[in-house]
Amino acid sequence: MKRLECMRVLAELLHGDDLLVTALGGTTDEWFSIRPTENTYANSCMGANVPVAIGLALALPHRRVILLDTDGCQLMTMGALATLGNVRPPNLRVFVFDNGGYGYTGGQATATSGRTDLAGVARAVGVENAETVHDLASFEAAARRGLATEGLTYVVAKVELIPGPFAGGGPIRYEQASRFMHYIERTEGVTLLGGV
Repeated sequence: MKRLECMRVLAELLHGDDLLVTALGGTTDEWFSIRPTENTYANSCMGANVPVAIGLALALPHRRVILLDTDGCQLMTMGALATLGNVRPPNLRVFVFDNGGYGYTGGQATATSGRTDLAGVARAVGVENAETVHDLASFEAAARRGLATEGLTYVVAKVELIPGPFAGGGPIRYEQASRFMHYIERTEGVTLLGGV
């Protein structure tokens, strides 16, 4: 199964007012090739995706927050998973695209190419609704379940490792972050950037 195929499934299931956080590299580039919207924050700090998504979910409990993350980023900040298991924002849905490698930089193996089980770790720290899927039909079923029910969802999708940058390119991170902040200001009636 390819990450891009999973993202196409998700793009059909998400609502227009969902807030998205995407991992750096190919995950963001592929997502923006499908849905280049202002309600997506393309994080450019490896490993900070879970904390950013938790913060958004807690600050805006009336909005659904979707995190599109990677195994490399999850492994970078395992402590954030413990926070996720303790805080459990009910409006957060986490989708981890696990290709067992650092695809953007050439495909070096991550711990999940061995015995490390991210869904197992998530369950161990308190994320009760955590599962791993291995094919597109199972991913779609898990995504539909997770998006249709209340409560924190954590889905690990085992995807094919495709080394190197995504051929379609991606957003300019600073400009996209600014658009996301202005989107939050407009839809929430708050000031974040002070007129910048």
